[in-house]
Amino acid sequence: MLLEATKAAAMQPCFASTASLPPRERFDYWHDVVSRNLVDLDYQLVGEAQFDASFHSTPINGLDLCRIKASPHVAQRSSEGISRADHSMLVFNFVLSGSLIAEQDGRTAHLKLGDGALCDATRPYKLSSHEAFELASIRVPREQCVGRIPHLNRLSACNLGERSELAPMVFGYLSHLVDRAPHLTSPAAGLKISQNFKDLLLALLAELADSCAPSLTEYRSLALMRIKETVERNVHDADLTPATIAAELKLSARYINQLLEAEGTSLSRYIWSRRLDRCAEQLKDPALRARGVSQIAMDNGFNDLSHFSKAFRIKFGVAPRDYRNGLAMQS
Repeated sequence: MLLEATKAAAMQPCFASTASLPPRERFDYWHDVVSRNLVDLDYQLVGEAQFDASFHSTPINGLDLCRIKASPHVAQRSSEGISRADHSMLVFNFVLSGSLIAEQDGRTAHLKLGDGALCDATRPYKLSSHEAFELASIRVPREQCVGRIPHLNRLSACNLGERSELAPMVFGYLSHLVDRAPHLTSPAAGLKISQNFKDLLLALLAELADSCAPSLTEYRSLALMRIKETVERNVHDADLTPATIAAELKLSARYINQLLEAEGTSLSRYIWSRRLDRCAEQLKDPALRARGVSQIAMDNGFNDLSHFSKAFRIKFGVAPRDYRNGLAMQS
């Protein structure tokens, strides 16, 4: 459960706890703290127990180190969250107690004490736990790794403790660092510590990348992932077209459509489908109840409301307004 500030803003020291709040306000407060200080995540409570959480961040010369304790819950980096705050960060979560499940890019890592996993905040991911847990979380700017670490997209949601000989060293260093970080006062010591730890993380990623060179089929899967990421990042833009996506990715539109053909679609149909799906999600979101159907359509890249309404009805069986009101057709 990591979060990122904007690229331009450095993380500030922060301590926040839900302990003194009325139970009904705790989840909203937690969402606000995490969204403002780390990364925009959506939350869902697990079970019926009272929610409790605390968050402690300590920046050390550009190293953003967080300690998080929380009741069981689910934290999700959604497409909508990415569109609200598109932070280019890599997030490492190491389990200090309890357990955690990390999911991204079709992979799932089951983490226990001493295990860790990487998630890429430029794409949707999900973190969940069915028991109280404690994490040490680190965020690293993605640009520090892109170009230095090959096959980076293949490293998300992998259990680092199972796949890397360096992972125990990283965890050992980190478990001491989260205790000592708030008491570090020497800038020189902070600089040395942060650089040493970043070097360890990069070495860990490089070790994993060396064992993860993709096959030709996997290269196609990675290309397909990049296509979908680009659509997701720009789907709200009414000027988004297959040609602009092809130009951005430096792939031919024909090749992109060949990749999508295996999924029974084309790039133009995929764009429309994702726009419609996002509209459907937002129409059902109670927090967006005051936002008009037309505004939701335009926010998701539709500039012809007649075509939007017709396409929505074809896909979901009812008009957008009826869908929002729960009048979907029964199968």
